[in-house]
Amino acid sequence: MESGKAHRKFHLVRSLILIGLAGLMLGAAGCGGTAAPQRVMNVGMMLGSGGLGDRSFNDSAYAGLIKAQQKYNIRFETINYASPEANLESMRFLASSGYDLIICIGYEYADAIMTVAGEFPEVKFAAVDFEVRRDNIASIVYREQEGDFLMGVLAAMLTTTKQVGVIGGTDIPSIRRIMAGFTQGVTYQDSSVSVVSAFAGTFSDPDIGLRDATAMYASGVDVIHNAASRTGLGIIEAAKEAGKLETGTSGDQRDLAPGNVVGNRPKRVDTAVLIVIDELYRGSFEAGVRSLGLKENGLQLGPFDTSIVTPAMLDRLDTLQRQIIDGKIIIQDEQTATP
Repeated sequence: MESGKAHRKFHLVRSLILIGLAGLMLGAAGCGGTAAPQRVMNVGMMLGSGGLGDRSFNDSAYAGLIKAQQKYNIRFETINYASPEANLESMRFLASSGYDLIICIGYEYADAIMTVAGEFPEVKFAAVDFEVRRDNIASIVYREQEGDFLMGVLAAMLTTTKQVGVIGGTDIPSIRRIMAGFTQGVTYQDSSVSVVSAFAGTFSDPDIGLRDATAMYASGVDVIHNAASRTGLGIIEAAKEAGKLETGTSGDQRDLAPGNVVGNRPKRVDTAVLIVIDELYRGSFEAGVRSLGLKENGLQLGPFDTSIVTPAMLDRLDTLQRQIIDGKIIIQDEQTATP
């Protein structure tokens, strides 16, 4: 992300253009005999540390913006994660430049959003994948453990060494929930399968993912569940090099290593983005904390490589998914994870 005067000047010009165009639409609407259309909304998005192109979390969030643009004709700006200080400055700039909604993707923005939302109480904010509370912040978190329980079941059905692993980006609640759900799913399916868990310490370094996954495969693990965003691209490379299997928590990545990437359990960040933009459009913005799981389409299962995942396996996952949605299977949250 650019910084300093050039950065501020670029965004100020863009913001003034956006606001001016919105005003022109309102004025034009008043000249005719038809009802005035909804004002064009300006949305700013602070991207998570993995950035666009991660084939995961940020790309899903961006897909939500594109869908909202097609649906509501919004205008939007995205800003890459930088340093805490630069993030704070960028968020303040958006808040002071006429943006109707500022969406923050990922836990890194927890402190900044609380500060800026307090300074600009008239601006609406959304915290995606982390929990904060203010009257102008909508926090959306996920019950990751529900989907990752199913991925654990799948890993237990696929392993031949009776050893599977899970690698998370950093030690945060959402990753703890993923690890907890995955571990419980493995045990539910086959208690004789052991689970190795590790944190890469970053969501943005594929080289670390490659290193950690290579070591895990060398230890006897033959299936790794990948919860590391851009770092996870290195985990996929390790699976390809080792001739082992990998599952993930992002979008469809099967093309990156055909025959090694089994399939993913995407977190539908686009769903969260659409929820808050829809509420803003309808004038029903809802502050507070809510959670999304399988029932709310906050999580998705697959698609899978059907040369690896058999119809019987898919039937097993479908049956368990329905039981989770119906409340017949309850998966514990991050408090049970012990990497």
